[in-house]
Amino acid sequence: MSQVVFCAVCSVLGVALFAGCSSLAPHSPPTQPTVADLRSSTSLTEPASASPPGSTPDLPTLEYCLARDAPGAGSGGWLENRAGFQWVKTTADQSSPPPARTDAGIENPLSWEYWKLVGRDIVATVTAPAHWDTRDWLVFGGVAAGIGAVAVFDQDIQRAVQRNRSGALDSVANAVQPFGNEYAPAVLGAFYAGGELFKDSRLKAVALDGAAASIIASGLILQPLKYGIGRSRPGANAGAYDFHPFSGADSFPSGHATEAFVLATAIAEHYDSIWIKAASYTVAGAVGWARLNNNEHWASDVLVGAALGTFVSHVVVHYNLSQRHISLAPLAGPDFQGAQFTLSF
Repeated sequence: MSQVVFCAVCSVLGVALFAGCSSLAPHSPPTQPTVADLRSSTSLTEPASASPPGSTPDLPTLEYCLARDAPGAGSGGWLENRAGFQWVKTTADQSSPPPARTDAGIENPLSWEYWKLVGRDIVATVTAPAHWDTRDWLVFGGVAAGIGAVAVFDQDIQRAVQRNRSGALDSVANAVQPFGNEYAPAVLGAFYAGGELFKDSRLKAVALDGAAASIIASGLILQPLKYGIGRSRPGANAGAYDFHPFSGADSFPSGHATEAFVLATAIAEHYDSIWIKAASYTVAGAVGWARLNNNEHWASDVLVGAALGTFVSHVVVHYNLSQRHISLAPLAGPDFQGAQFTLSF
């Protein structure tokens, strides 16, 4: 009976996290126009060819002002008060110094702005399932069945892995295993240092998004699950379905797999290269295998840990991309008052 119950719990718990990975970032607030809104609205004037102040060289930028009663501007159809507010293009004074970037604070891990962003990441992660569509629920069902099936054979898989264990395999496992623990912060630190040294915002984004996802996945979600479920590790020789909640038993899910897939996803989501993606997930998968080889976890522990890390990191990366590329700032002039909306893509 305990085996059946655990398989059901494993499926729902692990795959509910993993299924959200097929979704993009959580939906933006409805009051913000999207890229499609800007492109489809015939009332918007064309943007200036020069990049607005504060934009990065490799990102084309559209900049419009939301102004009240601006003469000669078309009405933005997605606004609640179409008569009162209109989208108008502004002309920047090229002689004036460019303003500071509105997202500069979130690029500094010691700033209050970054930690506020982490707080929003937590909310985005918790509420992500509310935005799942039919495709996401289909993925949920498929992966749930897969993880549930693996959980049934946890003990058989553990025995097979241990029968084929060797000194050479132990050496490989011990070499890759730290990427799910002590090496992970070092890798993120190297990305951030490289971003500072080479003025590469993408390298810094990998580090900052990876750190935020690690806090959420490994700190806020993983630890309560581990100690609340209380699954015995394979080395305890108590069987695959021995549970003692809050007893100190902490096999389920795998923390190493969670951290490894947080790191792999943070890297893979920021780069289009298939080689970077393949290398990232290969190392993460090797960490999961190492935990099986070293007899530290059951197979379902590793799968749910991988799902957790992938899901959280995916949500965090895509949500933070939207926060870095969209800014809304107050704007006032002698003839109107409103706000400046900047979209980079």
